Amino acid sequence: MKKLFTILLATIAGVIGFAQCDGSHNAMDDMSWLSCTGTENPNDSRIEEHWIMYDLGGFYHLGESHFWNYNQAGDTENGIATIAIDYSEDGVNWTWWGDLNLDEAPGSDSYYGEEGPDFDGLLTKYLLLTVVANHGGPCYGFSEMKIDAEPGVQDVDEPTVQAFEFGLHPNPAKDLASVQIENGFGSQLSLYSPTGQMVRSIYVTTQVTRIDLTDFAPGVYLVEVVGTDGARATQRLTVVN
Repeated sequence: MKKLFTILLATIAGVIGFAQCDGSHNAMDDMSWLSCTGTENPNDSRIEEHWIMYDLGGFYHLGESHFWNYNQAGDTENGIATIAIDYSEDGVNWTWWGDLNLDEAPGSDSYYGEEGPDFDGLLTKYLLLTVVANHGGPCYGFSEMKIDAEPGVQDVDEPTVQAFEFGLHPNPAKDLASVQIENGFGSQLSLYSPTGQMVRSIYVTTQVTRIDLTDFAPGVYLVEVVGTDGARATQRLTVVN
């Protein structure tokens, strides 16, 4: 059964609040987040200075979403036109999910927002919304988003000392990743999902082993290689859309 949580975007930089309404938004500015002074973006690859970062307090699989733009009567031009969505396992290293365009709110008491994207089970702990453009106002405002979510797990054991090294590229990967193991004939290559389940097991017969990722959901996976002598080595592989 899905757990539905609602995040009220009236808070900045990792603070989660719970929404006070399920349907329409009124035209009061005290129900919204508004940024008029920029600060350094948590994602150092971005130059935009108006952003909201959420620490979900644990790993969640994200699903369908709904967004409410800035609805203050007379100031709806401050509402977000385009946001970049990034996600992260640790709040430091970010992966771009995609951009989202939002309509300008009407500034009325019967504003029901608009349907957002389906994140299709994306597993993450941190979510970063960066404002790329607004609807022409001097500030940047937003009201609320709601996301269906299920608790996830990111606790696959990973040895701190590697018995040997192997190559893994590209990383992040989209459709295909290659594992290079010198003198690896007879080794066992296993791939574990972000929830710790084995999703692929391959008997190594060549120096380079290719892993087909086309059916894999985005997230951080664990690649484990067990040599013929029982020695183990692991690396994390990030799968993206």
